[in-house]
Amino acid sequence: MSLEDDATLECLGEPERPVTEDFCEKIGVPYADVFTGAEAMAKAARAMRAESGDAFSKLPFCVTAEAEALGAHAEMDPLSGVPTVQQFLYKDLSEVDAIPPFDFTRGRIAEVLQGVRLLTASGERVVLHIEGPYTILSLLMPSKVLYKGLFRQKEKLLSLCRQLSVQIARYAQAAEEAGACILSYADPTVSYDIVSPKTYREMCGPVSCEVVRAILDATQHVMVHLCNKTSVGFENAGFCTSERVPVDAGLSYGEALASVFGRDDCRLIGHGCLQRSNAPCERGYLYQLRLAGSEDLPTMPE
Repeated sequence: MSLEDDATLECLGEPERPVTEDFCEKIGVPYADVFTGAEAMAKAARAMRAESGDAFSKLPFCVTAEAEALGAHAEMDPLSGVPTVQQFLYKDLSEVDAIPPFDFTRGRIAEVLQGVRLLTASGERVVLHIEGPYTILSLLMPSKVLYKGLFRQKEKLLSLCRQLSVQIARYAQAAEEAGACILSYADPTVSYDIVSPKTYREMCGPVSCEVVRAILDATQHVMVHLCNKTSVGFENAGFCTSERVPVDAGLSYGEALASVFGRDDCRLIGHGCLQRSNAPCERGYLYQLRLAGSEDLPTMPE
């Protein structure tokens, strides 16, 4: 079966912003705190899971945790209503000497991990969203600099991505130790439908493949879920293959994932949407992914 044979693989885009001021007022937590404080994060995630009938509580509510751990400063954007990087840390790739290690003892990333612990301790099953290297870099510098780097500073960019791969794997390991069941991985800044097929196969796909492999190697039991847009491009470019895994009828997508959690052959799942994990799994199966062998992939520079 080719991917084109399955109409359900079309990405529907992200749903509306999940956490709102009205929702936070209803559950009795300050809106800004759900982005910065573990207690508020956990309370909001738990309440959202209960209200939506989801199988999982999900953190965090923004995409800035990893970038802030590298020195970015995020402020609440009055238009989007979520933390956004207003001033970039770097103006050019050449300004970045090295990627420092994530510090899991302070800042937003520490609060997110503590939020995972609180949810796990209360019996919740937790999904943690993790951003890919290019998306993290796009929060440290203007996107145009990043996209130019794909053509003009390839070795520098790939070197930074390799360093970020190590830190993302550390984050994944810390998340599993905190109790997360699923790590949701995406790198939308360089999705297959944004960059050219050649650039994806030579630059973006190899990075994602290395990061996903590093996450799987750094963890033992956690499931890694690739967002639909990431995984379909990933397979179309030859970085993975997929196989259908039948699940019981009548389950939501989240329940279907929970039903195969812990199976060695289902550690890497894709072609689905965790943003809609409370929706019915109408097709009756999940997609298990297998990474292509390293001998088949372009070599990233040391």
